[in-house]
Amino acid sequence: MPDVSDSPQSVLGRVTLLLEPFRTAEGLTLTELAQRTGFPRSTTHRMLLQLVKAGWISRTGTTYRLGPKMIELGAQARERDRIYKAALPAMYDLQTQTGLAVHLAVLDGDSLLYLEKIGGRWATEIPSHVGQRRPTHETAAGIALLRHRDGAPSDHIHSECFLYSEGVVRGGNPVRCVAAAFDAGCGEIAALSLAGPQGRIPEGASRLVRSAADAVSALLT
Repeated sequence: MPDVSDSPQSVLGRVTLLLEPFRTAEGLTLTELAQRTGFPRSTTHRMLLQLVKAGWISRTGTTYRLGPKMIELGAQARERDRIYKAALPAMYDLQTQTGLAVHLAVLDGDSLLYLEKIGGRWATEIPSHVGQRRPTHETAAGIALLRHRDGAPSDHIHSECFLYSEGVVRGGNPVRCVAAAFDAGCGEIAALSLAGPQGRIPEGASRLVRSAADAVSALLT
């Protein structure tokens, strides 16, 4: 069971543990949160009351959800992120040229974290979203990020661009994705990717993504 002492360090740790289950659940009850964190119900309830008052958590009936303060600060963090700001124009250009979903992701530890996703029809059918964290081996962007981090030769990275299958969309059509990783400065690595149904990835997609990734990298490094 987690340490429930009242030192500032343990308070921060407990809040983090209490928020963690909301990564995979839209809403949770007091009982569910106590079970998932291992905290006593009384401790869980007391922390929830404080977080609701602060706006970090909202409550509807017996169900708790992430609150407006989380939404506000999360949006501001993304809007002010230097990689996001540098990549956004290139992402819209890619979406306009191809009509496909465009993702921006960064390598965070051993995981991929999506900073942005834009696109029309196909974007809504692909099961990814801003703020989502995924194992790197599950996506083309993740594989590109790992290869880039591990020092794959630049000619290999440029030529392959990691065409990869990522599930299916409506009608059972496989989703295909082409991604390119790039240096983002300050020791960070990011990736751009195009995704859509098989057969709709245009010729020259690898070149388009690679060119966009290189242009964004030039702005950041």
